[in-house]
Amino acid sequence: MANLRKIKKDIDFLINEVISDCYLFLSLHPGGKEEEAQSILLEAVNLRNDLYDRVNAAPAEGRKQHYVAISKDLLREVDRLFGKVSELSR
Repeated sequence: MANLRKIKKDIDFLINEVISDCYLFLSLHPGGKEEEAQSILLEAVNLRNDLYDRVNAAPAEGRKQHYVAISKDLLREVDRLFGKVSELSR
């Protein structure tokens, strides 16, 4: 099950990067766009919880395809969240 462990580590690492970027934005830009940054933080936490639920509910057959789909969703959604953080600083 090294693949399962790797996926969980990837989820934690990427979500933590989004969260740290949001906190960095908040510390560099106090008093502005705090609600938008908090919204992104909430989305990141909800994404992490959703992905963990999906990882832990893997079917008995087709696990590899299930994990591949989760990895693709993780990368797509994290990229979207990073894009939102980038839009905040403009």
